[in-house]
Amino acid sequence: MSIISNIIRRSQEPSTWGGIAVLLAIFGMSNEQAKAVTDLLAAAAATASVFMPEGKN
Repeated sequence: MSIISNIIRRSQEPSTWGGIAVLLAIFGMSNEQAKAVTDLLAAAAATASVFMPEGKN
């Protein structure tokens, strides 16, 4: 499997978006900005986790 297809596959997992939210909160944002972005991404990840299957299909 190529690196690009692996990145694309991983980017479709809700846990990846949760990790991105944490990284954004850590690096260079004010507390208010970090909270807004983290809340938004957490809501998006939670919504995606409802509709996306996990495991092998």
